[in-house]
Amino acid sequence: MAPLLAEGKLIGAVTLVRNGDKTIGATDADVLRPYVGGKLAVATQLDGSATIAITNWGLSRHAGLGLLDLSAPVPAGRDVVPLGLGAVCAIVDARGSAAALVGIARDGARFTRTWIPVQLDLDDGGMSDAPLRIASPIDEAHVGAKLAGAALFAWYPANPALGRAPEVLVIGVAQAYRGFAKPRAHPVLAEIVGLDDLGRALLVAHQLEEREPELRQIAGEIESR
Repeated sequence: MAPLLAEGKLIGAVTLVRNGDKTIGATDADVLRPYVGGKLAVATQLDGSATIAITNWGLSRHAGLGLLDLSAPVPAGRDVVPLGLGAVCAIVDARGSAAALVGIARDGARFTRTWIPVQLDLDDGGMSDAPLRIASPIDEAHVGAKLAGAALFAWYPANPALGRAPEVLVIGVAQAYRGFAKPRAHPVLAEIVGLDDLGRALLVAHQLEEREPELRQIAGEIESR
């Protein structure tokens, strides 16, 4: 997780994921919409001393996810380290594992990562063909917490039958919930937008980099023999 800045001001969190030399950021699209045409950047040091500019951003197919292009890779040794594509799960399903929303907040002159354990449920609104995944806080102290761009992480235990070691995966981004469901003791904090478009964008970008030939301008004349 990294601080997302507009004109140097913190506006939310962004999840950075890389595939090869390509790095893309993902956040709640509603965080980005008020800053169309503004100067966006990602802070790679939590004291704000180093940033990378955002060259452009757009909406995913589902419009709830904003995808951002960084102007340069994140240098080694920074507080922010992009996740590898293998740490992204395209399905919003914690499969009963522990899950938490991780975001960014101000802590004096610095930025800090926030941590809110949650439980996931389905909300189909009674008639939806594509039920929403919604997250409710476990602790009452987190009711009404600000989650601009926060990402949902899940901690999966080892699965000996499949030969899988324990792993931590990011499975979605939090967006404001506008429904009325209340499946748990505390009110719903957010609906979760999946990251399938993020993975698709990184795969396409990586394939284009591998396939694109080096183009050179050739000038000459045709002569009659």
